[in-house]
Amino acid sequence: MDIITEWLIVYDIWMNVVLHAQDGLARDPPAESPGNCGKVHGHTANCMGVKENILPQPPGLRELLRSIAIALSKTVAGIFGFARDSIARGIIRVGIPVNAVTLTGPVAVSVVFMPMFHGTQWLAGLVLIAAGAFDMLDGAVARISRRSTAFGGFLDSVTDRYTDYLMLLGILMYLLRHVHGPTRTLYLVLWGFTSVGTATTSYIRARAENVIPECKVGFMERAERTVTIIIGLLAGNVHITLWILAVFTNLISSQRILYARMAMNGREPKRNFWLWRYPRLTAPHFTLCATLILLLVVGHLFIARP
Repeated sequence: MDIITEWLIVYDIWMNVVLHAQDGLARDPPAESPGNCGKVHGHTANCMGVKENILPQPPGLRELLRSIAIALSKTVAGIFGFARDSIARGIIRVGIPVNAVTLTGPVAVSVVFMPMFHGTQWLAGLVLIAAGAFDMLDGAVARISRRSTAFGGFLDSVTDRYTDYLMLLGILMYLLRHVHGPTRTLYLVLWGFTSVGTATTSYIRARAENVIPECKVGFMERAERTVTIIIGLLAGNVHITLWILAVFTNLISSQRILYARMAMNGREPKRNFWLWRYPRLTAPHFTLCATLILLLVVGHLFIARP
């Protein structure tokens, strides 16, 4: 998944407050009866055998916010989609192969080493956002040129792993250059746990899905990891990023191991919370995302910057 798409996921998660606040907005109108005479808005009410046309009421606040949210979501997606497809068509006209576009992703992300070497976290965050432009183009080029291949999908997944570790290596460079004293050891340990969790998250899923149909439980997948790193860098709180990733990347690995064991034994989890089976764009997922974003922005007030 490309980085721009990951940012759009976070945008859509924010919109979830409106879009999924009520589950019953689209229910059928109530049945006609004397008790609900005059209450069936926008329909013909039958009161004691006399039909009366009831005018529709103005939309309520929730319906209005929902309509605005849908319109904004479509507008943002349309703008990004138009820009992405326009650049992709230019790449096709130039004749650059799709796989070459895919390989530019890790190269672009590796630029993050320069600002991290100099300790400029916010600039490193901007570099990762800009690198997302390269990351998102390969899929668009393949789709528009109708040159999608099995190897292209495989190569895209491999380059995703490279970009994951290039981002982590950039953080490691920052720690070695700009963090000193006892805190350096602490954050190097956190970096190590983050690296292990990042590696095992995708491996456990791939290995488990050789046996069971699906293993997508847990919260901190690649989209959330990437956005966590970018927001932490933009806020100058890469140390908070390490605390969050060290915990959640290993938590999701543990959850996937437990889920795989249950699924292989023919058991279905009774609750969604402990294995975090909530999909994106749901209220629990939004709440956790909002909490972590808040920690990334103001976490230095609780845990001092090293």
